[in-house]
Amino acid sequence: MRNLSHTFGRFFVYNLLALAGFYSCAPAPEFDVIIKDFRLHNPTSAIKGQESSEYWIGINDGSIAEIIDITQHTLLPKGKEEISLDGQHLYPGFIDAHGHLFGYARTLSTVNLLGAKSKEECIERVRAYINAHPNETWIIGRGWDQNDWPEKSFPTANDLADFENVNIYMTRIDGHAVWVNQAVLEEFNITNDTRIDGGSIIDGVLVDNAETLVQVPELSNRFWRAALLQAQDSLVKYGLTAMTDAGLSKDQILLLDSLQEEGSFKLFVNAMISNNEEDLQYFETHGPIEKPLLRVKSVKAYLDGALGSRGALLRDPYHDLPDHYGLPLLSPDELNALRDRCLQNHWQLCVHAIGDSAHHVLLESFQALPQDQDLRFRVEHAQIMTPADSAYYTHPNIIASVQPTHATSDMYWAEERLGHERIHHAYSYLRIFNSAGERVAFGTDFPIEHIDPLATFFAATTRQDAEYWPEQGFLPEQRVSPGMAITAMTQGAAYSAFGEHNYGTIAVGQMANFTILNKDLWDEDPQLRNQTLVLRTIIGGESFYAHEQ
Repeated sequence: MRNLSHTFGRFFVYNLLALAGFYSCAPAPEFDVIIKDFRLHNPTSAIKGQESSEYWIGINDGSIAEIIDITQHTLLPKGKEEISLDGQHLYPGFIDAHGHLFGYARTLSTVNLLGAKSKEECIERVRAYINAHPNETWIIGRGWDQNDWPEKSFPTANDLADFENVNIYMTRIDGHAVWVNQAVLEEFNITNDTRIDGGSIIDGVLVDNAETLVQVPELSNRFWRAALLQAQDSLVKYGLTAMTDAGLSKDQILLLDSLQEEGSFKLFVNAMISNNEEDLQYFETHGPIEKPLLRVKSVKAYLDGALGSRGALLRDPYHDLPDHYGLPLLSPDELNALRDRCLQNHWQLCVHAIGDSAHHVLLESFQALPQDQDLRFRVEHAQIMTPADSAYYTHPNIIASVQPTHATSDMYWAEERLGHERIHHAYSYLRIFNSAGERVAFGTDFPIEHIDPLATFFAATTRQDAEYWPEQGFLPEQRVSPGMAITAMTQGAAYSAFGEHNYGTIAVGQMANFTILNKDLWDEDPQLRNQTLVLRTIIGGESFYAHEQ
């Protein structure tokens, strides 16, 4: 990453020197938009050192046309529109490298179970939702986590016995388990004896592939259009300017495409195709999508489940469930076949791997990738990894896509799953950085975690929760620097989606995407987390969100 940082810094400074000569003899130019009166921040130290100068940014057609050091000129540029940021802090637009747009949009009109501290609280939230929506026959919820409850055991269908006349379907926070009531079990003939590869049924909780036994009624395009636009409003509120969606069907992708074509949805989306045969065949037949706001040339697959629901595939048994190793969702042969299919189609393969066994199998498969091609295959999550396996990340075509808030969400119970020794092999983001350099991308996995990229930043740099616990940080030796974190949230996330030439940095020719904060994220003030706010989100030179002062 050092070479990349130095190259980027020289490119930026040479731009400024060239522009200085131009301005000495030319009249003041005019731009579509001028952004002025800000403090410039970039993740590289070379640019950080230039902050004593005062820069303005000129934007034409939604892209950065020029970056102007106004201390060197007497004729100031003009803009048809001028945005003054009153000395606030301007960063490259934040990017979420791994989220679920449709999943998040759906949560905006379902039972919100996030943060529920007991099974009883979940049930009361369901009851309140039913009272407010008496005509709904399917009650959908998301966000429960038994690890936050006093008893820490899975709920059951019997816990929902009071709700006889509706179907209840509530997804666990990680998306890898669903809690249903007896009405759903009976409608789909599901019992504990039902067998399905890569899944299990435990008294009304359907784990991993068992979720597919239930067919939830489809929602209309009209619903999804409204929900996606509502979700967009939330994303820009938190400073997000682009994202990667980690797994969409053909129909979801085409709906998103139509919203972008009509100008309603304006965030860039790198959409992964779900590893479903119908969806894969569609894009094999019709080809990829590469448009200004949509890229569809990636595939999302799952090797295992999640740690919280004991679906992550481990080399040794779970510390708190002897003889249980997790759930394999793809065999090594199936993985290699998918890898080769993606190579043949010039697709990027992105694979969910959480447990150390799944992680090792995936890294071994990716190690066979040619090094003289630009492939950028991605490991999604990379939560548990033996120290020896970190060496695989030196391969130029292996990218780590990780979610720092998973560490601070899981830290309360992760050692129970893994034991004292193996916990030190988990959430090892600095170790991955040391091997992969710039090939690290940060995301949130929303709606599994909150969409706030500032939560990502502080989880990565402090390894603490919002209450500053634990005092020294969770596995503090794996903290990363502010520069590393911001790089992974901007140019690293763009690189992981083949977008680095269009967005992710502040440079001439890039999309004019910026996140404006009230604070310097390099500030070591211990209260920085509580004091930092997104003041404005600019996409393509247009303000999409402004904080109400």
